[in-house]
Amino acid sequence: MSRECKACGAQVTDQATTCPSCGTALAAKMKLLPLAAFMLIVILVIQSYINKDEDGSVAVEPAAPTSSAEQ
Repeated sequence: MSRECKACGAQVTDQATTCPSCGTALAAKMKLLPLAAFMLIVILVIQSYINKDEDGSVAVEPAAPTSSAEQ
């Protein structure tokens, strides 16, 4: 596959780091997997904080005091 140089419009191969026509440095393509992994981690961290807040809001009822006669 080939891509187009943004400076001069020439067709450049995917492996090239510079344009053979004008010599402009070409930007590396961003890989999708690291971005997807980062987004998944962010979502899981946010979800854990949301779930932690819900667990903390549960009210704990104190036990009824026992009298000495019941013991």
